[in-house]
Amino acid sequence: PNRTSNKLPVNAITDESACNKIYRVYRVYRQRWVILAVVALLNNSNTMSWISFAPVSNYVDAFYGSKAANWFSLVYIICTIPVGMFAIWMGSSFGLRLAILIAAWTNGIGGTVRFISSFLPLHLRFPIGIFGQAVAACAYPFIMFLPSKVAASWFGENERALATTIGVMANPLGVLMANILSPQIVQSLADVRVIPEKGESNFQVLIINAVTFVPSILICLVATFCVIRSEPRTPPSRSAAQLHVPFLLGMKQCFTNKAYLLLLIVMGGGIGMFNCLYTVIQQLFCATGHSNSFSGLCAALMIIGGVFGATGSGMFVDRTKLYEETMKVCMSLAVFFGIVFLQLTLHPGLTIYLAVTAFLFGVLGLATYPVGLELASECTFPVSEITSTGLVVLSGQVHSIAYVAIMSLFSRPLQSSYKHIQVCTIGSDADSTSISQDSSISIIFQVMSGIATLLAIVLVVFFKPTCKRMEAEKNTRDISLKANGKEVCEIRQLNDLISTKDESFVPLARQQSSS
Repeated sequence: PNRTSNKLPVNAITDESACNKIYRVYRVYRQRWVILAVVALLNNSNTMSWISFAPVSNYVDAFYGSKAANWFSLVYIICTIPVGMFAIWMGSSFGLRLAILIAAWTNGIGGTVRFISSFLPLHLRFPIGIFGQAVAACAYPFIMFLPSKVAASWFGENERALATTIGVMANPLGVLMANILSPQIVQSLADVRVIPEKGESNFQVLIINAVTFVPSILICLVATFCVIRSEPRTPPSRSAAQLHVPFLLGMKQCFTNKAYLLLLIVMGGGIGMFNCLYTVIQQLFCATGHSNSFSGLCAALMIIGGVFGATGSGMFVDRTKLYEETMKVCMSLAVFFGIVFLQLTLHPGLTIYLAVTAFLFGVLGLATYPVGLELASECTFPVSEITSTGLVVLSGQVHSIAYVAIMSLFSRPLQSSYKHIQVCTIGSDADSTSISQDSSISIIFQVMSGIATLLAIVLVVFFKPTCKRMEAEKNTRDISLKANGKEVCEIRQLNDLISTKDESFVPLARQQSSS
């Protein structure tokens, strides 16, 4: 219908029995883009806090203490699991706005505390810093389900996948920014060593903390004043208008849905492997002589490729609704390029091949992320998107801990054959502060490659989803209306719309402003 008209021709209605059906007018609001932007920026800021130390882990260990960098990353994964279920329940029970505010404030407070730790003496620096990181980590369980929930609550059925893509891709973009900025800020041991007798303090690590602190405070303020409601007055689609099942019943339906359980395992495994790779990529590369800058470049290429892949897959499934097919093809190819990438890290001097495979792995691997989250919502409808997507991301955190544990279990001291090319140590000799574990050991990659291959086979062979949300929207003849600035009535029976059977025009919607 014409956006400026409030009339609809009767001859547009071909089924006379439709007079007994209820028609609902749906609306999308401009405010949806503001809320999506807040969620995306919050996701980006929180992810930068998580990953910012990983690309320069050896230097961070010199500043905060041995193994500090790994703990700054792992605390996110550890905090997500106990806080995750509470976040899912609260988001389902109290709405989107409260979840956004909790995430924004914990992220802001955590960033502030970590920034303050840069000025403290060595014996206080790590405990205060890790406390701030833990507070910021508590924001992540609230953030993890926001993109899909915002897409479902505020966007029309042909915009949902793209909205989810924008929201979730802010996460890897945060990884990209961290991997580009951190190695440029901290480039040598002089950038991290504190020399008390000269009164010198570290400015480079302080700058990294400031880069995460300032945006977290700004996003906290924007979220507080710009997100004023959880849902629009008029729903954007039929599925958004339908009441979701209660939290406990939704959990039961998720865990008794075979297709969803398979997706939970496969998506969790994929998210876990990406998280693990983000955490240890510098340690994987340093043994074969690749610098921190190059490891950051490869991580950046993964994300850049992922932006293209996820955007393309989101737009493709919005148009075609081929969720299952897109997921299976992208996942299978991502596993192939991921295995190639891992094997290449075992050999020095293959920088071009590593860069190319990192890019292709990112294109295909991250293309599955928004599609998988949308599939989780489709499989479990009318379960709340907060529950279905939150459990998927929570599964990813559990897998992350398992994979990092596997890598730690099989890591060993640097082999003598790598001593002449490795760049894991910092300082003038091998006894200096260093990453002393060689994570690039073939048995680790064999185990990880085997797990990834198994997940891809399970997805392709056994995953047969039913897109319940799409079917529900197709089973009802609805009028979708993109309104711009004025309210329309929500529900009107068709026999109220039609006063005569002649070829005249009949009212479609009343403007609230004129009532």
